[in-house]
Amino acid sequence: MASWKKLGMAGAAVGGIAAGVATTIAVPKYLARRAKAGSDDPYADEPFEMPSTDSIRSVPNHDGVSVHVETVGSEEAPVTAVFLHGYIQNSATFYFQRQACAERIKDGWPVQCVFYDQPGHGLSGALPKVEYSIADLASTLSRVVDSVAPRSRLVLIGHSMGGMVIQEVAERYPRLWERVDSVALVSSSASPLRDVDTKPMRIVQRIKRTVLPMMQRVSRWTPQLIERARRLVGDSVWLTARKQAFLAPNPSPSLVSLIEHMNRDTPIQTVVGYIRAILDHDGRSTLPLLSERDVLIVAGTDDALTPVKCSRDMAEVLTRAETAFVAARHNPQLEQPREISQKLLEIIYKSVEKSSSRTGTMSPPAESTVKSTRHRWWNPFPGRV
Repeated sequence: MASWKKLGMAGAAVGGIAAGVATTIAVPKYLARRAKAGSDDPYADEPFEMPSTDSIRSVPNHDGVSVHVETVGSEEAPVTAVFLHGYIQNSATFYFQRQACAERIKDGWPVQCVFYDQPGHGLSGALPKVEYSIADLASTLSRVVDSVAPRSRLVLIGHSMGGMVIQEVAERYPRLWERVDSVALVSSSASPLRDVDTKPMRIVQRIKRTVLPMMQRVSRWTPQLIERARRLVGDSVWLTARKQAFLAPNPSPSLVSLIEHMNRDTPIQTVVGYIRAILDHDGRSTLPLLSERDVLIVAGTDDALTPVKCSRDMAEVLTRAETAFVAARHNPQLEQPREISQKLLEIIYKSVEKSSSRTGTMSPPAESTVKSTRHRWWNPFPGRV
């Protein structure tokens, strides 16, 4: 633990330099996207490339993969909320929730929020082997928590594959699980997705049966060629993301670009390497462990990847869980940011209340503040939806 603490301190020490480098890269991307966005795009000026950040560090996982971790808030905070993104996305998928948390922290919330890219995604290192498992990702989460939040109470928030990781952690890492107050499962599933009979999932199943064996061999030798081909079809990928990722007929072009870039920038080794993990994951045996925690289940009503039935099935077992079913597809945190941010702020606040009553070191907010927290989303974008 001491060595991990030193590593965390070293990461924090270079955080300022890393943040400066990240800003240098992000600003041109932001300016280019803004120039392309139409005047009717409500998020044309939104700095998705430059989210609120207090520290940036790299944490090696059990396989030696360099995991990119960004935090908002103090590492000494008694409560840490960890956000886990899903398959072929990255931590940018929680942009709105990150900004909402940052505003609360500015108001004095004693919370640290942690956002990291899963191995093979975003700014994290490449996968060291052909296939990666949910168990590998659970180990990665354990390493990240040891580095950035070795003592605080935890709120674990997982989107899609990230929710599967939380289920795995509950079973494999009892010491970490003892520190978990609350869990949010967004567009996730405990049942194997190989049983989902929707068009997108049938395609994934077909890839697993026929293309996966070949791609596992080819991706080792010609990744550059494959990536070049993917980038040549960028416009068609954007149009596919616009149609498949959003329920609204005219979604924000900037939001479409955000999802399209996350998907297209995920290396082909990662696309191939996680297919079996997400299709075969079965977390139903872990649900009794989750029932001992405060649980929030969120789902989009028109999700074809993890259909709303997956969430309803979990809710039937987790009878005390709060549910939120919203008009969205697989990314309700982006399609319905106001409602989802509010729900996640509430579940984080519950952990803050528990921490206050446990330690007696913090006074609970006044009644008026509690009402404000629970019934008003802190909108970091005044005048916008």
